[in-house]
Amino acid sequence: MKKLRVGLVGAGLVGQAEHAYYLWDDPSRFDFAGLADASAAVRSAVAARYGVRSVYADFDELLTTGVEAVVIAAPDAFHPALAVKAIDAGLHVLCEKPLALTVAGCDEIAAARDRTGRAVQVAYMKRHDPAYKQALTHLPARIEAVKLISVEVNDPDHEPFVAHLPMTWPSDLPAGLREKARKLTFEQLCAGAKAELGESALRAAGNGFLSALVHDVAVVRGMVAHMGSELPEEASQAAIFDDGRGVQLGFGLPGGGQVTMTHLNLPGVPDYTERISVYCDDRIVELVFPSPYLRHFPTQLRVRRAGNRHALVTIDYRVSFEEAFREQLRAFHSAAVGEAPVQTTVEEARSDVALLTSALARAIA
Repeated sequence: MKKLRVGLVGAGLVGQAEHAYYLWDDPSRFDFAGLADASAAVRSAVAARYGVRSVYADFDELLTTGVEAVVIAAPDAFHPALAVKAIDAGLHVLCEKPLALTVAGCDEIAAARDRTGRAVQVAYMKRHDPAYKQALTHLPARIEAVKLISVEVNDPDHEPFVAHLPMTWPSDLPAGLREKARKLTFEQLCAGAKAELGESALRAAGNGFLSALVHDVAVVRGMVAHMGSELPEEASQAAIFDDGRGVQLGFGLPGGGQVTMTHLNLPGVPDYTERISVYCDDRIVELVFPSPYLRHFPTQLRVRRAGNRHALVTIDYRVSFEEAFREQLRAFHSAAVGEAPVQTTVEEARSDVALLTSALARAIA
């Protein structure tokens, strides 16, 4: 097996809790060779924890060390600039979601990929979840058989689910960096919405729509594609509620079915539940995802069908204890070394961002 020399860009929440650990934990595929992060405390801690030989405050320095690929887990607003620079340097890229906060940002990344032919994969780890893959086999063959796809998420934020992990938080960031990130994020979210956003709309845009429901859009997109169809790029309904802590969007499916999605940030209850239910003519297929930061905590798959007479047959599947984040990195490795195509593409991510920014614009109109 070819070993891929990889650098991690950004060791914040998902960078530490997931990517750094799984890069370190798969030495047959990855040489976790470098880390770029603005925090000296984070660089030092992560390097010591995982034996990373080279650490840098400057992303440009990482590009000169001979890494063949990078995992980008920096703040969302920096994704296009970092990804384009890495691709143009000849590196393969796994970029966290959302790929960008605007469609234009996704287009910049696509253009760089097309110039170089590098593999660019979007970090939709739920699409690599063993239970999701099993769920696809229980879906009907035709989208017209689907009456409703319902997504409901209650999310208290990450704290209850990473408190047991060895995490180092960036208390020593360079002066002005947080403000630069805030300003860039504000500009890009407003550009995507084509409007000036107030505080509640900003909260809904950055957290609810583009950081949270982006996962569910990607999952539903994969399900719908498996049934031979695709999602629209515009939401037909959308709402923001609870001062931006809650968001909703909806759209129609070919054949008359509907999709409805709700995400609620509920910090007062330390529970994370993400339920995706597909209601069909003759079955209900349901996935319940746990917090993404919990390891070896399998996603639940339940299928309900009619039995004899008025009987209900319910089957619960525990597909695997394998981790979606690990499977995602393995898929990236296969794409980067030329063994398989990219599974979650820039084009899909562009359509996801288009749909989510259209929902934001509709919600504030």
